Amino acid sequence: MKKRKSIQKIIYIVLLLAAIIILFHWYTTQNRRRMEERNKNYASDSARQMAEQIDKELSNALNLIHTYSYFLGKSLTEPEVTEQMLTEIKENSLFDALVFTDKEGINYIYDGRTSDAAGHDYYINGMEGNSGVSVVYDSVFYDETMLCFYAPVRYEDEIIGVLRGAYLAEEYLKDMLDTTYFGETASVHLCMPDGSILACSDSKSHEGKMVDILLEMGMIDGNTAEKTRSVFENGGEGAFVCEPGSKTDNICVRYLSQNNFVLIQTFPKSVTESMIKAENLVGIQLETMLIGLFIIYIIAMLIQAGREKKRLQHENREMGYIIKGVDILFSRFAMADFETDTYQYLAGTKPEDSGISDSGSYKELVKHICNCQIEQSYRQEYALLLQKDSIIKAMEDQNDLRYEGHVMHSGNEEWEHVNIVCLERKEGKASKVLFIRQNITEIKENELRIQAEISLAARKERQYRIAITSNSLCTFDFNLTKDMIEEDVLREINGEKISLIEKAGLSVPCKASECFDRWKKYISEESLEDYLNVVNVDYLKKCYEQGNAVVNVDYWELASSDRQMCVRRTFIMTQDYDTGDIMVMVVSKEITEQVQKQREQTQALQDALMQAQHANAAKTTFLSNMSHDIRTPMNAIIGFTTIAVSHIENKEQVKDCLQKVLSSSNHLLSLINDILDMSRIESGKVQIKEHECNISELMHNLVNIIQPQVKAKQLELFIDTFEVANEDVIADPLKLNQVFINLLSNAVKYTPAKGSISFRIRQKTTFRHGYGDYVFIIKDTGIGMSKEFVEHVFEPFERESSTTRSGIEGTGLGMAITKNIVEMMNGTISVESEVGKGSTFTVEISLKLQDTEKNAAQIKELEGLRSLVVDDDFNICDSVSKMLKQIGMRAEWTTSGREAVYRSRMAYEEGDSYHTYIIDWQMPGMSGVETARKIRSEVGEGAPIIILTAYDWTDIEEDARAAGVTGFCAKPLFMSDLKSALLAANNLIDKGEEKNVWTLADFSGKRVLLVEDIELNREIAEVILTESGFIVESAPDGTDAVDMVKKSEENYYDVVLMDVQMPIMNGYEATRTIRALPRKDVKDLPIIAMTANALEEDKEAAIKNGMNAHIAKPLDIGIFMEVLGRYLK
Repeated sequence: MKKRKSIQKIIYIVLLLAAIIILFHWYTTQNRRRMEERNKNYASDSARQMAEQIDKELSNALNLIHTYSYFLGKSLTEPEVTEQMLTEIKENSLFDALVFTDKEGINYIYDGRTSDAAGHDYYINGMEGNSGVSVVYDSVFYDETMLCFYAPVRYEDEIIGVLRGAYLAEEYLKDMLDTTYFGETASVHLCMPDGSILACSDSKSHEGKMVDILLEMGMIDGNTAEKTRSVFENGGEGAFVCEPGSKTDNICVRYLSQNNFVLIQTFPKSVTESMIKAENLVGIQLETMLIGLFIIYIIAMLIQAGREKKRLQHENREMGYIIKGVDILFSRFAMADFETDTYQYLAGTKPEDSGISDSGSYKELVKHICNCQIEQSYRQEYALLLQKDSIIKAMEDQNDLRYEGHVMHSGNEEWEHVNIVCLERKEGKASKVLFIRQNITEIKENELRIQAEISLAARKERQYRIAITSNSLCTFDFNLTKDMIEEDVLREINGEKISLIEKAGLSVPCKASECFDRWKKYISEESLEDYLNVVNVDYLKKCYEQGNAVVNVDYWELASSDRQMCVRRTFIMTQDYDTGDIMVMVVSKEITEQVQKQREQTQALQDALMQAQHANAAKTTFLSNMSHDIRTPMNAIIGFTTIAVSHIENKEQVKDCLQKVLSSSNHLLSLINDILDMSRIESGKVQIKEHECNISELMHNLVNIIQPQVKAKQLELFIDTFEVANEDVIADPLKLNQVFINLLSNAVKYTPAKGSISFRIRQKTTFRHGYGDYVFIIKDTGIGMSKEFVEHVFEPFERESSTTRSGIEGTGLGMAITKNIVEMMNGTISVESEVGKGSTFTVEISLKLQDTEKNAAQIKELEGLRSLVVDDDFNICDSVSKMLKQIGMRAEWTTSGREAVYRSRMAYEEGDSYHTYIIDWQMPGMSGVETARKIRSEVGEGAPIIILTAYDWTDIEEDARAAGVTGFCAKPLFMSDLKSALLAANNLIDKGEEKNVWTLADFSGKRVLLVEDIELNREIAEVILTESGFIVESAPDGTDAVDMVKKSEENYYDVVLMDVQMPIMNGYEATRTIRALPRKDVKDLPIIAMTANALEEDKEAAIKNGMNAHIAKPLDIGIFMEVLGRYLK
């Protein structure tokens, strides 16, 4: 059937494809006719325009000859035209020839020649006073056909002759007849009414009648020729489409009645063909696409048919398995036809014995099934059930029936199911059914065995009841269906039996629900809800309906005034076989000791789980922390690199950017080193590594790292110090950086554009010898935090809901990291915040001082000199003034730029000028640069002016220098920064150019073998080594390095720098191979590992494999040169 449908689909597709081809043929035919008709109309319009142009041109020429004849007549003094007159007219005319014919019919030309004009129409008509156009084929003066225009010449109103202007017909008419259609030249002919040719657009000479010539050349067909001749004979016009065999597409014929000519114009057939081809191209493409789609559809249909075939084969194979399985399960099938009242055993099956044939009357089948039954009652029942009418009636609303029987087969007792399945219905009644007989002996025996076991269980129920109720506080039964307690509920308390029913103020029989409700006053508050939810008649009924016959509830009740006990009440529900009521046995047992033990075990498991989760989360938390912290220095690296690239010509700015990139890179490297200490984090052994460091350097590096983020969000950053007397401390600089980068990054992140962030460093007075107490305050005008969140801000993964809604990224780990680090450094961190107003974080840390005896050294050259500090912040003015006093200067301050200008002028006039001015860049009213400009105008160029700013001053440096600024100093301002700025501004230090570490080292003449597989790393190392004087030879792999050492002379190489991870031979194997070479120099040849494997075990592995030292990548140039110098003394 499906195959037939597939063939039908293919036939439909072929028919549809044929219809498309026929439709396309019809389309192309109609398109050709339409195109020919359109071109005919177009050609007709073109011929009409050309005819009008020719008529107009001839009329102009005729008017011109009229004009000549008129002026000629007017110029005569006597009735005679001389040669000189003709010559003068000829020289000023456009005609090819000018001829005068006198009364006698003699033609006179301007050059003196004459001829006879008698009998010519122009002479006859002209002498009669008419003018017109005439064609002269046999001109005496010219060998070509002449197109003449004539008019009579009058002298005193008497015609004395005819003036005739002539053109060479071919040359004159050629340009007028020249025309093209869509770039193709068309053939145009001007003919006489008799069909002779006057002129052609192709300049070819044609003899004979034009129509006959076109017919002979095959340009037109006979029918078109007849229609053309009709126009010649009868006048008028016509446009005719030629038959397909013709060389032209159409021909247009127009009779020029005004001048008695016939215009013939042929349309190039190639134009029509190309237009038809272009028009049909779209149809061809569409047809090709449709055919292609049909082909694709046919292929898809064939593929689908193949898949369908495979699916059917698979289904048939599975159906075979099913039928085979059914044959095994049901060995006997018989189909009964109620219409014919017959039965038939299906193919492959047969009756269980020879007592019945394979087919026969339906009554024989029923009799056979009944006779197989052992009990007489079953036989009588089956005889009624298997009657045809009984089956038809039973199947009115179902499709199958099942009857169970106890039968005898081959002397064996068996149990079987007789399944009757409806196969066909007619008028809603079963007409054909299938009898399936299934042996269920094993199933039935199992069922009987289960029933026996149930009976045994019922017998043992009493025993179980005793077991269940043992050690119980009390046991009672009640009828759940009727909600009734019919017997008293007794419980032994302190050796005395007490009625709980009477205690509740009730008597039996009573409602169980009422009793349960009154007992709730003995239940503790913490368990009351559980008790009410379970000890509920409706709830117990619902549980039983859902198949839950046993329901437990644990609760605490008051055993006495000072003691609670935990009770487990069990409701065991069963159905009474006689009444159908649900009977419930209630057992109450004390489980106080069990619950307490379970609670202890649960607490222990929870503690263990918390510890496991803490240990497991340590790594994840650490990695998240690193992800948070790594981005900040990376941002600085990318930002300053971009600035350096965009200002590559500015050497000082590029150098400054690279220094900042180096600072951020070192910070990033330190963070990566912490990642390598993962195992120590998991064990909770993170250590604070104390080193000598300078707070000023730390803070400036911090500003360099955070400044790109501040600029990107268009924020204002204010940084200042207050009474910081000790800059040199002993601390963990990495951990300090982490703390303040986290706090500043969060301030930037959560502060909207145009907001501000302030960072203040203050040193408090302390009496603890050798230590300094420092307070770091980070304040922002950001979105702030709610009071509820402030309490959890230092907990891991905690984030304010408003930040998640606003799309601000973060893991919620930064503050947890910060707090842990601060506490590990024996410090404290606190926060104050208000939603919409911002947050203030305060970090207080006590740091060990490097040298408690060290004081700020005075600058001898500046002692006693006067200085002025100008800043709108009072605290900065006070702090800087104190530092200036420690240096030895007389310090004064003001918070106004205008006041600073005034005081500078007054000091100058009093003769005690300020020696140094320290001015903040951004102040309200008057900026620092403007203040400097006005001070210069007052006191001249002598005094140094230093601009104090928290921003990058590169963009304003030129204007500031022009305004008289001597130097710049970055906030936060420490004593060391102030001293450096003062020394530089007063030219008290040498500003010699700094040199790179590796350019200072001198290893001239030393030869190094550089073994590195990464080309970029190799290039960097080669530059550093070459500038240090090394002769560098490189090898891309360990195998190449071994070969180069083998082939070299003894003591050729002074040192080998060996990478570890290389593709073919790693650095360890290469080192062992070199050391094993049979030569003396390799025993003492320095081989230094230069690798990114930076763990302690990697260093140990390098030494173990024969290397002399280990240098971690990325290279610290100072350490690199120090190690090389150690082995190349």
